[in-house]
Amino acid sequence: RGAYLSEALEKGRVLVMETLLIKTRLGDIRVRLRADKAPQHCVFIKSLVSAGKYNGCIFYRAEPNFVLQGGLRDAVGNQRPTGLTNPPLEFNLPNKRGTVTMARWEDPNSGEGEFFINLGDSPHLDKSGNSGWALGFTVFGEVADEQGLQVAERMTGLPTTVQGGLKMLIEPVVMESVTMM
Repeated sequence: RGAYLSEALEKGRVLVMETLLIKTRLGDIRVRLRADKAPQHCVFIKSLVSAGKYNGCIFYRAEPNFVLQGGLRDAVGNQRPTGLTNPPLEFNLPNKRGTVTMARWEDPNSGEGEFFINLGDSPHLDKSGNSGWALGFTVFGEVADEQGLQVAERMTGLPTTVQGGLKMLIEPVVMESVTMM
């Protein structure tokens, strides 16, 4: 179970969350969207999914015990345009293992559809100040089950090369399809 779903169940709350399904050759990853905490990001992601923007794109960064990152790059590395306005920062949830977070640059509103799955608790990605990186990163979802986390972790075990200080997959993993369930 995702960290927040477990907490909700323990407190007796009922959460209705939409789920997206990422299909890859290594297995499926189901992501529960957290519209209760990041509504604008969830609308943004659902719009990209509905338009088929992620289909055929890749997971390209693999940092064991930290993150698996992917998004709108196609298999040859070209960035797909969203045609949408980037959502504003919505830091409302901590970056715990299993959460799905919008990647961004130092500008807090620069998230363009790249995302990462946290493979460990990452408090250094949480809000710690009032500008730039210190504003934190928006968690907009959580991997729905341990099986999905295992798929993500398996990807970080694939061969990588270091580019700009980041571990990049030598052979990126294609998101064969990304759909709403």
